[in-house]
Amino acid sequence: MSMFRLATWGWLSVVVIAGFATYEVKYQVAQVDDELGRVNRSIDADRDQLRVLSAEWSYLNQPARLDQLRQRYLTLAPVTRTQLGSLDQIPFRAGEAPAGASTPAAQASARPPIRLPGGPDLVSAKPGAAR
Repeated sequence: MSMFRLATWGWLSVVVIAGFATYEVKYQVAQVDDELGRVNRSIDADRDQLRVLSAEWSYLNQPARLDQLRQRYLTLAPVTRTQLGSLDQIPFRAGEAPAGASTPAAQASARPPIRLPGGPDLVSAKPGAAR
């Protein structure tokens, strides 16, 4: 009889342990399910916000609207050819000439070179270069 009671207590303890483990697993699954619901709601809210921001970005970048803002706040004008200058204004070293000013007549009609700060005493940064 003692053997029967020992087996009964053994099986009873196995059933209790299995029931407790099942309860714990069920509780953990419920927690994970709640967390999954919170994450999914957060993802939906982020997607909604992304759609709103995308629509706002599309509105703000309309070319007509940007042109109105440019006219209102910026005093920009197209660059003219006279603002750029020409190769004749660049001072060249002795013996060098621009590609378009190879004739003496073209060199004579050139504007005087632009004076650099430091004047003739300016030393070149290149090693071994003449003054």
